Amino acid sequence: MPRLQAHELHALVHNFPPSSLPAVITLRDTLLAYAETYPKTVAVGILMLYSIMQTFAIPGTISLSLLSGALYGSTRGFLLVAAVSTAGSCSCYGMSCLLWRPIARAVWADRIEGFKSEVAKRRHDLLSYIIFLRVTPMLPNVFINVASPIVGVPLLDFALGTLIGCAPNNFMAAHAGDHLSDLDSLADLYNPRMLLLGLTVGCIALLPVYMKHRHDKERAITMLAQKIR
Repeated sequence: MPRLQAHELHALVHNFPPSSLPAVITLRDTLLAYAETYPKTVAVGILMLYSIMQTFAIPGTISLSLLSGALYGSTRGFLLVAAVSTAGSCSCYGMSCLLWRPIARAVWADRIEGFKSEVAKRRHDLLSYIIFLRVTPMLPNVFINVASPIVGVPLLDFALGTLIGCAPNNFMAAHAGDHLSDLDSLADLYNPRMLLLGLTVGCIALLPVYMKHRHDKERAITMLAQKIR
């Protein structure tokens, strides 16, 4: 990457990962001019850092989502975060296949067995199930990333379910990053207005699940009616 000035490097090193709103704003102000000069370089840097943090379950990706919104605006920031969060989750999925299977079974033995049972029940509709899990807080995202390949969730269903199901949180974070001046602290990410926004996007994300279940129900009723005739 092109060299940073000494004061810019100091601001980055001492404020990342950010633990407060002022730290996020400092990072935004430091990177804003840099991103305007080298937009692709910064986008690739965010992609790589986000992917590494998500692959190894390192906390702090919400801060990168905020920064993406602050640097690129709500729409482009959301698209960037959606892409990198999905890529990072798939990378974690791959690492679980290669290395983490025995560790996960040792740490989450009972929970993995329960998850495996639920996946087996929904084998015909795994995409909808993964979307539902991502939208709702029923299981931690880290657990879903690590356990999915162990219990037999196909990569395609996992990736699409992650992309669609994580959209509400990703959009909320990018939108909040684009409106940092409206926040008083990071806790304001969960104020009523932001929660309502997330709920709206969540309902939109769950709409394909609802439509599919409705279609399946109507199809089953039609087949039953034909058999009765």
